[in-house]
Amino acid sequence: MNLDYLKTYLELAKLGSFSAVAKKFSVSQPAISFQIQKLEHDLGLRLINRNHKKFSLTEAGRRLLEFAKAVDGEETSLLRDLGHLRAEVGGELSIAASTTPGEYILPPLLGEFLNRNPAVTAGVAVVDSTAVISGVKEGAYEVGFCGTVPPKGQGLESFRIAEDEIVLVVSPAHPFARRKQVDFVELAEEPLIVREPTSGTQKSIEVLLSEAGLNTGSLRSRLVLGSSHAILSAVEAHAGIAFVSGLAARKSLELGTVRQLTVREIRLKRDFFCIFYTERLATRLTHEFVDFMREKASAGL
Repeated sequence: MNLDYLKTYLELAKLGSFSAVAKKFSVSQPAISFQIQKLEHDLGLRLINRNHKKFSLTEAGRRLLEFAKAVDGEETSLLRDLGHLRAEVGGELSIAASTTPGEYILPPLLGEFLNRNPAVTAGVAVVDSTAVISGVKEGAYEVGFCGTVPPKGQGLESFRIAEDEIVLVVSPAHPFARRKQVDFVELAEEPLIVREPTSGTQKSIEVLLSEAGLNTGSLRSRLVLGSSHAILSAVEAHAGIAFVSGLAARKSLELGTVRQLTVREIRLKRDFFCIFYTERLATRLTHEFVDFMREKASAGL
């Protein structure tokens, strides 16, 4: 029995559509149909009901599905075991990260990991937190980093890697810049620059302020921008004030292009997490990288 055809059958059972499988594997739909027909010919049994508009498996098809899952699981275990036997860690690592970890936490850590493992290459897609979680869940990425804990019951695991403080920043020319503290009520008349609603940073700001008993509806959003860097540039240009990631604001604060203020009696802190799908940690590379991140997280990065 052709194992590649068996993998195609497994994906067909998952996706329920010949066209969806063809798109995923970047082949034609007739090529997928041929593989399934070849399996049926080899087994001498029909696997899929073709007389109904709704996709369904025959009894033989359901039994083959159990076998295909078992074979896929064994292949995963085999690849993991063989990977551990290699003397050198190598391969390509696919990572998804939300903006703050993708731009300010991961680059130096990836640099260190790649220096330790010269045969490894890596790619990081910077997307919003929702896309990080869904991408890891669907297998588009092996590991993800964001400020949101994945929902339970989806097969995903996570651990904390770093802490970030949300800070209030203003232009050095702003009247607040002469002060160290402001009351939250004073912000009501200030034009606020914010991230897009799907941003993990923006969601964290809203949740943290709400948990502090503060009414975020009293703040006046003037400008919505797609990155912390863009927000800091807008603050520097006197377009308004903003709550931003402390990690993102670090360089601007050091250069003096923005000033940081404390909002009286509140501290806005959030955590970032490494997310992965345990069943897909099939290679030595992904195991080594997750272990590396655990080591760095334990040491405080």
